[in-house]
Amino acid sequence: MRKFISLTFLFLISYSVLASDIYILEDKTLRLNPTQVQQLFNDGKFRILPENHFNPGFTKSAFWLAIKADTNNLNQKLLIGNAHINLLHFFISNSSGSVLKYTTGDYFPFKQRPANHHLFVFPLDGKTGDTYLLRVDKHGESLQLYAEVLPDELFHRKAMNENLITGLLWGIIALVLVFGCFLFITVREKLYLYYVLYILTGSLWIIADKGYGYQYLWPDLPYFASRARPVFNTLATIMLLQFMQVFIGQTKESRFYKPIWVVKAVSLILSIIFFLLPGNLQPKFFILLEMLIIIGLSTHILIALSLAEKIRQKNPQAWYYLFSIFALIIFSVAEILVHSGGNGSVLKYLSNYGIQTGLIIEVIILNFGLANRFNNYKKEKEILLLEVNRKQKELTERIIETQELERKKIADQLHDDIGSMLSLASLQVSSVIDNINNELSVFKLKKAGEVLDSVSQTVRNISHTLTPLAIEKYGFKNSITDLIKGINSTDKIKVEYIIIGFDAIEKSFSPMQNDLYRIIKELLNNIIKHSGASHCLLQLVEDEDRISIIVEDNGIGMPEEAGIKNGIGLANITAKINYFQGFIEISKKKEGGLMIIIEIPVKTK
Repeated sequence: MRKFISLTFLFLISYSVLASDIYILEDKTLRLNPTQVQQLFNDGKFRILPENHFNPGFTKSAFWLAIKADTNNLNQKLLIGNAHINLLHFFISNSSGSVLKYTTGDYFPFKQRPANHHLFVFPLDGKTGDTYLLRVDKHGESLQLYAEVLPDELFHRKAMNENLITGLLWGIIALVLVFGCFLFITVREKLYLYYVLYILTGSLWIIADKGYGYQYLWPDLPYFASRARPVFNTLATIMLLQFMQVFIGQTKESRFYKPIWVVKAVSLILSIIFFLLPGNLQPKFFILLEMLIIIGLSTHILIALSLAEKIRQKNPQAWYYLFSIFALIIFSVAEILVHSGGNGSVLKYLSNYGIQTGLIIEVIILNFGLANRFNNYKKEKEILLLEVNRKQKELTERIIETQELERKKIADQLHDDIGSMLSLASLQVSSVIDNINNELSVFKLKKAGEVLDSVSQTVRNISHTLTPLAIEKYGFKNSITDLIKGINSTDKIKVEYIIIGFDAIEKSFSPMQNDLYRIIKELLNNIIKHSGASHCLLQLVEDEDRISIIVEDNGIGMPEEAGIKNGIGLANITAKINYFQGFIEISKKKEGGLMIIIEIPVKTK
């Protein structure tokens, strides 16, 4: 409460100070000197500066401000609320004459200003009867003039508040810039680079417009001080349009694509002209600024038409961009009206404070749009990855199917053609043996018959390995049963089995049957060759969504030195299981031996 009362009191003091009004006079000849101006002031030719604001727009005149010195209120400052005035001459005038105290403006280095402030600040330290005269010269350009007299305490408080708000606003913009750089580095998409460049060029334009650029970035470059705003304005226009085109996905098929490129090209040419044009800009400024206004209006119209086109195409990014650009369009229109000589409290507010707020609102909404676009990008990538995986799996299935067909052809030829011919040869040898009395010939023929039987059996085994014919003839369940019976008949190991399911042959299951058969056969072969087990239990269970294979033995386990764990057989088993997106678990039993658990999902249509 005390702070509020003190602040109110301070404002009352400040307004009592302003009782010494600020007066203004237009100098259309550009030739009035301080003595003549003092005489005109004494003759009442000046008029009061209305509400401390004056906005002639584009002007060919110079203007004089006059303030009567008030020794009852010392430590005052005259604040000129425009950071871009070419020439300012500050005089103290009295009956003895006029003394030039300060000469400053954009045509001079920043250090020549009376105070280290982004605006023009002049200390009022005259005597009773003195008059402060300030010549403001920005002829040939647009002038918006704001002036007020403030006591030191109020001036410093106002500067602190302004610095606090400015720091917060630029802090937000800096965070957005960092976020945009992070997105560009992460995604490597040019959209985010254009986003960063747009915010950067827009921010540089604001810094130049508010006078901070001349204060901190180029204080010794008066040549650039009067050119920074149009240069950054045109560059920001280029990046604004470039970002918009990529953000909403505008292509060459759009009817507005070429006009936008024309505007970008003209903006780039104007930027180069503003930067490189030698000498004083004033003789050419009217034409150049009129072109800037035309470019600005064309930019807004093309953006509106492009967004309308994309909205009709139901592009969600266009809505984000429309909402984000709305505040900036309001400010830009207000800026054009202000430079054209418009007035009013709303225009003054937008001209002084609207652009930072508009830019922040814009980038915040754009961040939501970028986040939405990034999420859509991720979803599209995921969908694309799933599609690639699906096509890869289909291709793998076709390759496997082709391999199975080729195996079946070879197996059929081995079994039916070569096998039958070997069997016929064996029969013929047997019939010859029965009719020969020579013991040596009988012995040789018997050996030949044994070789033929061995070759026939080998061909049969190769045929069954390539494609288990028993599955096709008798079904998967019976083929597993025959396999186990064949192993048990060797008397090397006793294999017990439990088979649940597999009563019907499902089309969705048939591509897996041959591989399942090979997996079980390889597991049993490994146990026979390496485990030294005398007993083995095979459990094979078919559920609705999976197939479970459990194999247990009472052997010596799986020593590391045996090389089974990394062997070719187990590697083939693992590869088949991985293809079917199953898993395998191998564990040692407490009582000795191994337990192997395999689960393979079944995807039914």
